This record gives sequence, C-alpha cells and structure tokens, in this order.
Amino acid sequence: MNMITALYEKYLSDQIAKVPSGIPKHVTLVLAESDLLNSDSISKLRSFIAWCKKLGINIISIHIDILDVDQNLKNEMVMNLIERLQTVFTKLPNDVGFEIYDEHGELNEKRGGENPRVYLFVGFSGRDEITKAVRSLLQDVKSGKITPDAIDESVIESHLMVRHEPDIVIRAGGKHLSDFLIWQSVYSELYFTDVNWCNVRNIDLLRIIRDFQKRQRRFGK
Repeated sequence: MNMITALYEKYLSDQIAKVPSGIPKHVTLVLAESDLLNSDSISKLRSFIAWCKKLGINIISIHIDILDVDQNLKNEMVMNLIERLQTVFTKLPNDVGFEIYDEHGELNEKRGGENPRVYLFVGFSGRDEITKAVRSLLQDVKSGKITPDAIDESVIESHLMVRHEPDIVIRAGGKHLSDFLIWQSVYSELYFTDVNWCNVRNIDLLRIIRDFQKRQRRFGK
C-alpha cells in the first residue's frame, strides 16, 4: 500500500467513524462461482469478514452463484467449493460465528459466535429459500401448530433461513444481482463494484460504507 492510498484509507475510516449510526448492521455480498477459482480469492473472504468486523458490522451474508449446469455436475461443484471454503472459515477467529449451506439449503457446517455472524450460501437461491419456508409452514398447518389465518409477514419471516434484512447488498464485479434474499432485501441499498472480486481491497469496502452513509434510505416510500 503506497502512502497516498494509506492516507486516503485513513481519511475514509475517520469519516465513517464520525457517523457510527450510519454503519450498516447487515451486509450482503453476492459473488459468482467464477470469482473463487483460486485459493487467494477464497482467502479474501476471510479478509472481507475481518474488514467488516473492524467496522462493527454485525451480520454478513454471502451468496455464491453456481452455473446452471447438469444437476450432478452442480452438486459436485458445490461440494468441492464448500470443502475449500470450510478450510478458510475454520481459520476465522473464534468469536466469529458462521453457518455454511449448500444448494439444497442443507446446513453443512456451523460454529457459534456473534462477532460477526456469517451466513454462507453456495448456490442456494432466494426462491429456494421461500419454497422451503412455505413447505415448513404447510407442515405446521397440517400438524395444527398454526392456523392459516394466523400466517402473516412475521410468521413467514420466522421460517426463513436468514431472518435479518440486509442494509446493503454488494455485487462484486457484476451488473446483475441474483435472487438471493429476495424477501429480506426488498428495501436494501444496492452497490455494484467497479472492480472484480480478486481486486477488491479494504479501501473499496470503506468507499462502499461511506457511500451508504450518504444515502437517504426510503424503505419503499
């Protein structure tokens, strides 16, 4: 890092610190499977989590899009990627908690900790999440745990896998979002980075957070 970059990074950090209430509590990162082809790009997730932790971000949700290929090949791709990701995530500080889910929404690995809490989904879409929630609700109705008339937004949200609404959704190096967290992100701010994931630096995250602080959120109004 050259001196000019270091000074600018410090400037951004100081500006962000002046508005602590404007730091997002929940950040969502959307990546493509092709963003994680090498070990350095996977290790960068650990750096990204550390950068968020330093800013005081409480929840990080990460979605990795998988190519639309033959299901057997997709399963193989997902499991291979999860194995590589697990190696990185198990090296996170002990106070960082995480949950890793596959393309079927099945939990592959989990660790306690809330500083921050990280949810990682490999190939599992928002449509799949809502479908899974609906099936769970139908089972509750069938078993008599709840009546159809009692189902409202809060009940539906209680059956979702991520029950927190992201303040901002970051798409690294892309122009299109996936359908990740389609229920939860309806009022989220969106940010598309100018650089690909392999080139994302701490200073880029600081720029994103500073940009977020300057926005006036309307929450659909």
